Formats: sequence, C-alpha cells, structure tokens
Amino acid sequence: MVRMYALAGAALLSSQSAAATVQPLSGRVSWLEGSSCNVVIVPSDDGLLLIDDQRGRDFEETRAALDQAFHLPVVRIVDTHWHLDHAGGNGRFAETGALIIAQVNVRKRLAEPQYMSAYKQLVAASPGIALPRQTYYTQMTFSFGRETVRLVHVPHAHTDGDTLVKLDQANVIHMGDVFFNGMFPFIDLDSGGSIQGVIRAVDTALRMSNDRTRIIPGHGAVATRGDLLAYRAMLGAVTGNVRHQIAIGHDLGIIVGSKPAAAYKLEGDEDRLIAAIYAGYARH
Repeated sequence: MVRMYALAGAALLSSQSAAATVQPLSGRVSWLEGSSCNVVIVPSDDGLLLIDDQRGRDFEETRAALDQAFHLPVVRIVDTHWHLDHAGGNGRFAETGALIIAQVNVRKRLAEPQYMSAYKQLVAASPGIALPRQTYYTQMTFSFGRETVRLVHVPHAHTDGDTLVKLDQANVIHMGDVFFNGMFPFIDLDSGGSIQGVIRAVDTALRMSNDRTRIIPGHGAVATRGDLLAYRAMLGAVTGNVRHQIAIGHDLGIIVGSKPAAAYKLEGDEDRLIAAIYAGYARH
C-alpha cells in the first residue's frame, strides 16, 4: 500500500493500491493496515474486538476485510483516542451493535466540536450513537474470548485521552498515535497533548513490553521493543536540543531554522514537532 502521512491525525490523507487485508500478528490476534490507521482485531466465539476503527468513509473497507477473514460481527471497539482517523467508524459499527469503549476524555471531545489549529480545521461533534458508551479514567481490564485486555490511560500525550492497549496472552500493545513508526509524531496541543506526556507514555509502553512484544503504532509498520526504544531515543535527543536552545535564549524561529531533528530521516512534519516541543518548555 502507498500512503501519505503529511497530515497525520485528524486530516490524514492516504491512498491505496490494493485492498486492505487482515494479517496475522500473534496467537489469535490479527491486524489491518487500513487506509486511515492500524486496526488490531481480537476474535472470540461471539464476535470481534477492534482496537480503533478508522474513518467513517473506511467502514466498507474495514468490514470487507473482516468478513473475508472471520465472518463474525464486531461486538466491541476500543478507541485509542478521539481523532476521526481512528474513531470515525464508531457510528457505523455501533449501528450494528458494537459497544464502544474509551477513556472518558475521548467521549467528551467526540461529543463537542474540536478545533485543530495545526490544520486550521473545526471538527464537528460526532452523533450520539458514535460516542463511547463505556468509559474509564485511569485503567480498565476485561476479558474477551481467550484474551485479557488491559487499558492504560497515558495523560496529555498525543491528546488528553490516549489509551495504551495491552493484550496479555498475545503479548501485543496497540499504542495509537502515541507512536508513529518511521515518522515524526504529531502532538495535538489543542486536545491537551504535550511532548512531556508523549515521552512518559512511551516509557510506560516500554515498561509494559519485553523483547517478544509486538507493538502496533497508530501509523506505520508493526514494531518491536527495539524500534520503540529508538523512537524514545529520538524524542529525548530532539527535546534535549530544543530545551538547550530555549535555555540560551533562542526563539522559536531560530530553533526551527537550526533543524534540531535533521539527523533523523523520518517522514512527517519536523518543524511542527519542534514547535510542539517549544510550546511544552518555553513557558517554563
């Protein structure tokens, strides 16, 4: 598949050269590299659990791939955060009986219009049927089929409602947009995100993982713990560079112009990441 990640997040653009297909991941757990985001699929005798569900316009793509692989209904969905490239399919799946689960701030943001200044875009409130019906605050654990599903809230990271999802038996972690594999991350400052929270969230995921853990980013290829360690090192190095320049009195324009992330050949918007780091530390 060919994708453009220049507008990762609420304005993610993508294109496909082939139909999306469900691929094995670990044990009975599979994943779908969709047009808008990565989806993890957990089967049970009664139906499927999805972790993220793409955009509403991707519903037919998602449903067709699931039908080809499982012939089972979707009965539960976990939203890793509120952005519509991850939670935009909620309404269509809820219409067919799926229970939507998310951190409480996800429901709050989906229920109201959200302005994303990074894209100069006002995102309309989602209809009532698309809102999570089951919410949690800090942690939640439930069983699904043969799998134990652990939800851990990582505050003020990519947004203020991010969830890390650990599948204990499969040893899989879906990180949502806390982790962009092969890309500079997008931090949604308007939704309560921060570079400090992203780094803390990555550290949390590292503590939850081992060398055999399969790690699913919101966008990009399936990763290992080693890949996540490299991502964490990049975040630390770039943040350290920006903080040093803030300390010696450089303004945002000078810091952006110095290209503090130039050593990392990643896709995405380097300057936007630098601006987010600056916003997180300049006020201190």
